[in-house]
Amino acid sequence: MTKTFFTRTGNTVEIGRELGKGGEGSVYEVSANHHWVAKIYNTHHLPDPPKQAKLRFMVTTADKELLSYAAWPQETLHKAPNGPVVGFLMPKISGRVPIHMLYSPAHRRQDYPQAAWDFLLFAARNTAAAFAAIHQHGHVLGDVNQGNVLVGTDSKVVLIDTDSFQINANGTTHLCKVGVAHFTPPELQGVASFDRVPRTSNHDNFGLALLIFHLLFGGRHPYSGVPLQADAGEALEKDIQDFRYAYAPDGQRRGFNPPPKSIPISIVPDLIQAMFTLAFTENGAKGSRPTAQQWVTALDGLRGQLKGCATIPMHVYYSGHLGRCPWCELEDHGIIYFMDVRVGITPTGTTGFVLARVWTEIEAVPPPPAIPIPNIASIAVKPTPLPLGITQKSTITFWRVVIVGIVLWLFTVIPKAWFFMLVGAAWAWSAVGNMGFAERNAERNKRLATRDKAQQAYDQVVGRIRQEASPEAFAKKKQDLARLRDEYQQLPEREKAEIANLYATAEARQKHQFLERHFLDAVAISGVGPAKKAALRSFGIETAADVTWSKVISVKGFGEVLTRAVVDWRKACERRFVFNPKMAVTEADKNAVRTKIATRKRMLEITLKAGAAELQRSRQDMISKANELSPALQAASKKLAQSRADLNAI
Repeated sequence: MTKTFFTRTGNTVEIGRELGKGGEGSVYEVSANHHWVAKIYNTHHLPDPPKQAKLRFMVTTADKELLSYAAWPQETLHKAPNGPVVGFLMPKISGRVPIHMLYSPAHRRQDYPQAAWDFLLFAARNTAAAFAAIHQHGHVLGDVNQGNVLVGTDSKVVLIDTDSFQINANGTTHLCKVGVAHFTPPELQGVASFDRVPRTSNHDNFGLALLIFHLLFGGRHPYSGVPLQADAGEALEKDIQDFRYAYAPDGQRRGFNPPPKSIPISIVPDLIQAMFTLAFTENGAKGSRPTAQQWVTALDGLRGQLKGCATIPMHVYYSGHLGRCPWCELEDHGIIYFMDVRVGITPTGTTGFVLARVWTEIEAVPPPPAIPIPNIASIAVKPTPLPLGITQKSTITFWRVVIVGIVLWLFTVIPKAWFFMLVGAAWAWSAVGNMGFAERNAERNKRLATRDKAQQAYDQVVGRIRQEASPEAFAKKKQDLARLRDEYQQLPEREKAEIANLYATAEARQKHQFLERHFLDAVAISGVGPAKKAALRSFGIETAADVTWSKVISVKGFGEVLTRAVVDWRKACERRFVFNPKMAVTEADKNAVRTKIATRKRMLEITLKAGAAELQRSRQDMISKANELSPALQAASKKLAQSRADLNAI
């Protein structure tokens, strides 16, 4: 093919070896300038006159901001001076990978193990900034997808395939004619061709929100989850079209629960949750999705209030609105999203930590004094008199004693009239009891409600004392430290057991590591296109190592045929595995165990060493809390005693 091309100004450009090939053409190195590359269209995709006009406009508007965020055309290329446009020069992008290599947990574990959530958050922010730059120039990406956003280890984002963007050339709109189904917004789902469909920044904002969601939530797709309705989950495109946002506050009404073992939406503050809901539901489709600049502002705000995990260094950062590290909570359920992101602590050396001395200091901290809980029955109170018009209980008792006395006297005087005497006594007994019945019953109900309210208030105060200021609460904190002490003492045996387990599981581990290097997104499986792969990724199935029959078939839309196709692919990968006994257990494997145990040991030492001081602080806090709650306890006790006495008086 031609090796020499001309720029629009008539300068010659020599191209070198082919660097990559796509559907429209190929990318070549530029011999005289290693900072540039040349895209040359193939003979079947030579630009028509409108596309040539689009490229000519783009090279004349390549300002500094566009070039900082996008591989923007800088010069058109021609086979002859002033001839038709057959390609263009653009900046060479190196050291960056497609964004899905970062948000995919499986890819990230292998290629970017140091990338923690704060890095993903920064990449999300920079993605929004890149979109904002394009929109501020009046242009639209149109074909938003995971392949045209590249990220580097510096978290800087660069947009590629810019010649497919929808360009506003001084009022003339050059459309973007392509799109990826599972990045297409609901209102455009089902469009047969984009040849005549103008896109808007609001359409781009759907794809942007989707990329941000992928980055912050482990590559999950917001429209993929556990179906709650018969028609949900069959096809990702249909679920997008029906606004089945699985993480919405009303997600169950929409037909989905989030997938199992997924990161909860609550890891981001309410503002960002609301932005995702707006981006992925009906109101956003009407034109009000969060803009790229609004995402930049919101994500900068979130970055500004991150805090570090005090328990596990590898987790590093999470949102400051949370009370506890969410990555620790997920790991409590066996869900690991981040690998070691800090250099491990070496198992050699001494820290001067002596467990016996530290534990003696912990044991020396006395518990807080107990707050005596009053005996309600022993509190002397005078019942509140009954309101006027209500017969006293003592009055009713007096007249009933009189009735019994009269009946007994009559028995001795006229014993033969016993039947009539009993009937009369029963009537008199009832009549006395019914004196002011309605009024007395109303007063009783009133006093019963007062007693119940007083009992509730009393129980709340007592409950707070037992939870926040009692020796039992203090003892629980000490028990937690005792569990850490026991774990610390068992670490040497745990290290031996884990190293022994390396030998017992050598072949299985080698096979698992082999299968982890085979990615679903890199293979062609009949019937399993990008949307189906996105659904599998939302359920944590990214590599051959993740594939089992039960896991795949549990994903809605995967019947026996598709499940068998995916499982057969895994089996084909397994057949290529060859166990290497020489690499059964490497020194690196054993060092990884030692480093993990040493890291845990150091964290336990830090916690236990601070244990005595922490207990002392807890003790003082409990004493202060007891002093604060004691008056409330006395007041609640007296109110309860009074309400009981008042109730007993009626």
